[in-house]
Amino acid sequence: MCIAAPAQIVEINDNVAVVDFGGVRQNAKLDLVEDVEVGRYVLVHSGYAIEVLSDQEAKDSLEAWEELLKVLDEEDNQ
Repeated sequence: MCIAAPAQIVEINDNVAVVDFGGVRQNAKLDLVEDVEVGRYVLVHSGYAIEVLSDQEAKDSLEAWEELLKVLDEEDNQ
């Protein structure tokens, strides 16, 4: 299964962004997206930003990830 995770762009250098996954930063190539800027959220898969998210899509996606992480944490603590 392949999963794309939402991340916020914190820096752009040429065609590579530094993105933040809730405190974890990594590089993501921007070859597949247009109109990106610092502060926007993107979906990242395998080191590539694959979609620029609207503010509402980013909010919804981040909330879904938080819920998933809570469920996984509860399962680990059982």
